[in-house]
Amino acid sequence: MNNSEFKIIGLTGQSGAGKSTVSQTFEKYGADVIDADSLAHIALTTEKCKENLRSAFGSDIFDEKGDVVRKALAKAAFATKESTELLNKCTHPVIAELSKKAFEEVKSKGGKAVVFDAPTLFESGLDSLCTVIISVIADKNLRAERIMQRDNLSFDEAMLRLNAQHSDEYYTEKSRYIIVNNSTAEELQKKAEDVCKELFDE
Repeated sequence: MNNSEFKIIGLTGQSGAGKSTVSQTFEKYGADVIDADSLAHIALTTEKCKENLRSAFGSDIFDEKGDVVRKALAKAAFATKESTELLNKCTHPVIAELSKKAFEEVKSKGGKAVVFDAPTLFESGLDSLCTVIISVIADKNLRAERIMQRDNLSFDEAMLRLNAQHSDEYYTEKSRYIIVNNSTAEELQKKAEDVCKELFDE
């Protein structure tokens, strides 16, 4: 990878695998981080997205002001794989537009690399814009513990979310780098630093 080239580093993996720690490590190496989840929150406030979601899931996922109730949306969208795919169809086009705009902003300010932290990188089709892709994976029970603590979920709520996600193989066969996070945060950071050094020293 040419060091003068603007790099879009796709960072993906299952919920609770440890993507945030990896993205923070890349930030220390000078990369800008764009969080697709943050863009997804913005997407949910757009009229285009609201219209799509109302058609797909009905009006019960909205409050009296017409804003999306995220917990109600999650309950409906993660109930089956089909409903999760429906959520993606509603939100991905809007998230894609916001992402491309964010990449251009970093590039126009002279940034050398952006880490695109995107749980649904492949489903959105935005992997096609990435210079390189890194996936972070971890044992399912560990991931359940992490997201229960992080998002204040019950075990059943956590498993509902995890069961709607892809297997390890889905990520490993599509990525150049695989980081397995079944140990400590320190071990994860070391693995991330090794990938940083390899990418930015090329």
